[in-house]
Order: sequence, then C-alpha cells, then structure tokens
Amino acid sequence: MCKCSQRDCDLEVFENSDKCILHCEKDDWYRKLEYNNHKDWSMSKDKIDFFWNKFNNFIKKSTQDESLKCNFNDVVFPAMGYREYPKVAIFKLLSLKNCIFLDEIDLSFFLDAKSLEIDNCTFTEDVEAKEVIHKEQFMFQNNLVLKNIKFVNIEFKGTSSFMKNKFKKELTFQNMRFDDYALFNNSEIEDLFFRNTFFRKESNFLDIKLSKVGDRETARIIKDSFEKQNNIIESNKFYALEMKEREDELSPKKDFFEWIVFKTHGLVSNHSQDWVLVLFWIISLTFITSFIKIIDSNISQLTEKIVLSFIVTSIVFFININVSNTKKIYYIICSLVYYILYSAFTKDFALNIFSNTINPFSIMTGKEELTFGILLYKITIAYLIYQLIVSIRQNTRRK
Repeated sequence: MCKCSQRDCDLEVFENSDKCILHCEKDDWYRKLEYNNHKDWSMSKDKIDFFWNKFNNFIKKSTQDESLKCNFNDVVFPAMGYREYPKVAIFKLLSLKNCIFLDEIDLSFFLDAKSLEIDNCTFTEDVEAKEVIHKEQFMFQNNLVLKNIKFVNIEFKGTSSFMKNKFKKELTFQNMRFDDYALFNNSEIEDLFFRNTFFRKESNFLDIKLSKVGDRETARIIKDSFEKQNNIIESNKFYALEMKEREDELSPKKDFFEWIVFKTHGLVSNHSQDWVLVLFWIISLTFITSFIKIIDSNISQLTEKIVLSFIVTSIVFFININVSNTKKIYYIICSLVYYILYSAFTKDFALNIFSNTINPFSIMTGKEELTFGILLYKITIAYLIYQLIVSIRQNTRRK
C-alpha cells in the first residue's frame, strides 16, 4: 500500500485519496441527520470509527514516553457532534497545528493534557470547553473560529494564551479562574464576554481588536488590566465602553436623571474620550446662538422669531445627535456646512458675532443684558469647555 503524501506521516493512504485517514479531506462526511438512508449513514459511521481508532492508536504510541510531545499536524477532524469523544491515554504534552475541525468540538477532551498547544487551526462550528482544571500551559494561538466559542467552569493553573486569534462570533468565559498570566494580545474578537471570571495574576489585552463587549463587567475587567500596567490611554478606551454599557443598562422610566446624565455625557464627549466631538458641539451651539441673536435683532414678530429659532435648533440637534460618536470627518463636514449657511444668512463671514458669543465671559463684562436664553447658553458652553479640557487631559495624563 502507498504511504500518505503528508510530510512526516507513515500511515497508509485511505480509499482513493493520496492521504491517510487522519489527513484526508472529510467534507462529505456529514452528520447522521443529513443522510437519507441507513446504508449511507453506516458507511460514514464506519469511516468515523476508523478515524478515531487510528487517532487513539497514534496517541497511545506517542504517550509511551511521557517526556515526548504528541504532535498532530494538518489533521482534519470529521463531523462528530452526535458521537461521544473517545477515551484515550493521558498525555503530558499535546500539540495541534494546522488542523481543521468540521463540526462542534468539546476542547475538554484535549484539556486532559497537562500542556496543550492549539496553533493555526480552523474551527468551523461551535467550540466549548467545561469542567476542567488545566494544570500547566495552555496555548490557543493564531486560530480561526468561525462560530461561538465558550469556556465554562475551567481553572487554568498555568499560563494561558489566546493571542493572535480571529473569533468571528462570541468568545465567552464563564465561571473561570486564571491562576497565572492570561494573554489576549493581537486577537480579533467580534463579541467578548467575561462572566464571573477572576484573574489571580496579570492579564494582557494589548492591541486587541474588539468589535463590541458583551457587558459592562467585560469592559471593566479589560480597563482594570490596562490600569494595572499604567497604560492609561488604552484603559480610557475601555472606560468609555464601560460607561456606554452602563448607559444602555439605565432606563429613563426608572432612573431618569442618571439616564439623562449618562446619555448627555456620551453624546457630547463619548464619556470624556473624544475632544473633537466636544469641540464640534461647542461650534454648533455657538452658531445656533449667534444666529438666534441676529434673528432677534432683525425680526420684530415674536412668533416668527420663535418658529425660526425652533426650526434651526431642531435641525442642528437632529444632525449632531446622529453624527455624534461616528467618524471625525463628519464633524468637520457638518461644521463647514453650518459656517456656509450661517454666513450666507447673517453676512457674518468674519465670525465677529460668533467669536464674541463663544466667549463665556463676554456678556458678564459688557453692557448687554444677560437674558435667560443667553444664560442657558453660557451654562451649557461652560460645561462643554470643561468636557473639552477633561477629554484632552484623559488622553495625555499620567497616572
């Protein structure tokens, strides 16, 4: 019989393939429910049984010497969600590299190894691991996980690494304990959850690309990790996410005043993280106030003043609310549009009225009376200037 074409494999080829039972393609080995008749299912089950027999034999042979690492490279694991995982010998060192898992997989089976390395593998279905105490090093790196992956009730005694992975769906850690270093650097995660998870030593999330956090606790854990490393800039990013999650938790019916504070804080400064956004609000409100002042001095009818002021204010607020916390280029574009429209209607091309209005102390030192509307603007602009200072400080301060 011919030998497998896979490098460093001395197993015989399987059926019409040029590779052995471990390395051959298995895309047509479907689940039992997808078969139309018993004959097809029996044939596929025989193949799966043959695969696991070879797999077990390989492990038993490799684990005769506990000092050796048991290596599986480029293995294609068949669909096996309906089948109990095989019981194999306890191995000390296990490495899975460039493997493909075609169905749901329970990593608890592999976590029986004292030291486990899973590198550059592809998981096409859900992944789960639960109820395990892993004693030594766990390396889960450079992998692609296309569906959800969940770790439940696991204690990692040694260093655990989840670096440079791509998680396309949810990554969940529930009832977990990391007794040693936990590394998540350079991973791309669609949605991350930490639920009842404890880190006894340092964790590192540097250069993590996170589309969203599952809840406020997750953002708090990552923020706390960066704070312990004195990485204030990265910590502030997750502080903003923590505040955003808190904002989503609040209800205007139950916590109206707290909700309005969080909502306003998020809209005008992204929770003190975006000074450009604050500056955009300052410019926008000053254009509105300057425009209203010109209306007040040029239109005599009170109704017309109120209606026109209301329309302009409503339009600007509607645009600003929808633009807030998006791309900074939108702030610049909107500001330019506001300037063009303001200048066209008021002829204040040099922004003289605008400049005098934006000064929070101009009315207080001048002869002009302080109306209620101007007072409200001054209070608002003072708050925004404070937010501007805090937002700039948040990204430059040292602990």
